[in-house]
Amino acid sequence: MNLSAELRLKAIIDGTRAGTWEWNIRTGDVVFNERWATMLGFTLDEIQPLSIETWNQLCHPDDLKRSYELIGQHLDNKIPFYECLCRVRRKDGSWCWIKDRGMLVKQADGTPTEWMMGTHIDVSSEQESQQHFTHLAASVPGILFSFEMDSPDALRFTYVSERSYAYFGITCTAIEEDASAFFDIVHPLDSSEVHATVQNCYRSLSEASCQFRMVIDGAEQWFRAVARPIQDPFGKLVWHGMLVNIDDQKQLENTLARLSITDELTGLFNRRYLTQALNDAMELYQRYQSPFSLISLDVDHFKKINDHHGHLVGDNVLSKIAGLMADRLRTTDIVARTGGEEFLVILPNTTEKEATQIAETLRQMVNQAEFLGHDNTPFIVAISGGVLEMSEDIASVEELLKRSDQLLYEAKDRGRNMVLDEQTASTRAPLHSGSNARPHNDVEI
Repeated sequence: MNLSAELRLKAIIDGTRAGTWEWNIRTGDVVFNERWATMLGFTLDEIQPLSIETWNQLCHPDDLKRSYELIGQHLDNKIPFYECLCRVRRKDGSWCWIKDRGMLVKQADGTPTEWMMGTHIDVSSEQESQQHFTHLAASVPGILFSFEMDSPDALRFTYVSERSYAYFGITCTAIEEDASAFFDIVHPLDSSEVHATVQNCYRSLSEASCQFRMVIDGAEQWFRAVARPIQDPFGKLVWHGMLVNIDDQKQLENTLARLSITDELTGLFNRRYLTQALNDAMELYQRYQSPFSLISLDVDHFKKINDHHGHLVGDNVLSKIAGLMADRLRTTDIVARTGGEEFLVILPNTTEKEATQIAETLRQMVNQAEFLGHDNTPFIVAISGGVLEMSEDIASVEELLKRSDQLLYEAKDRGRNMVLDEQTASTRAPLHSGSNARPHNDVEI
């Protein structure tokens, strides 16, 4: 089929519904086709006489400035062609989005002419959809993102919403250009889990969810990411998801978790946590023979303290004893308040002899500390203790606690203000007692 070049060009222009423009850059004369006018709600007759001023008056001032900047770059051979997205006013006063493209016409030998020619295509629908999505991305409480994967270790972000800068101080463009800009600020302790989740995305082609910390300006913040794969029209899988800050939620969870295992008065661990810690210690002992010892402590005559000075003073006594123990014990030791005036201490990698010395030190510290009554009258507090090292003949946590309590009760029976372990319990006199300490009745309680 032999068609003239003019007929072919007309068919292409009509088929693409493009408005065409021709502009003499020296004289300012312009030529628009009918489609150009009807695209804006005019007829060609309504916008006569035509000149570059017609365009100058209809184009948004901000976009017009940018348009001329790009045209200047094209005429200076800095860019091969001219392209600009412009807002143009319609006849009814509304604005439409126009994709403006063109280039300088050159003769066959490459000599430039005075004319630029190009097309205008209405892209309002696409721009409005993009604007709606941009507004949506700005309004949701998180960062929207999309990514593709060519392999388990090759993730590429194809879209990241602008909120990334507010969250991380990193632009969405930087993350889209290099995914490591995001992954580099994942907390080192969570990095392996995040990468494992990404790799599982590739292998399972399923929805993924992950909670992790990120280090932002030196501070840790918790985030949760959820992504779901969707196949695009070309058959490629693209994961779309959202990243939200859950730091407040995590802080609350951590606080509740801490409260669930903490004694409210003393700040020490409670019996619930101590029991679990004992189970863990016993499991390590049975599997690896990791030694540990247990100290049971009880405040002597605590009821008399409460009756004479009041429960507020009694609470202060317990809190001060807790502080003394926390100052003396190692960070690896576990100390808990397990009852009214009862305390238990787990000492990892500690023999009975070593644990007994520690218990005796604690007894002396309490006995030598000064406690004040409600009227600031000083009084002395004593504690008794039982010390037991884990051994193969102890079959359960219950038996461990029972035998430790028996040693404590025996110390109480022998006069209080003393420490007993299994070795000394079999003798008539305790190895450690309050005989060297200040008398317990220095101040009557």
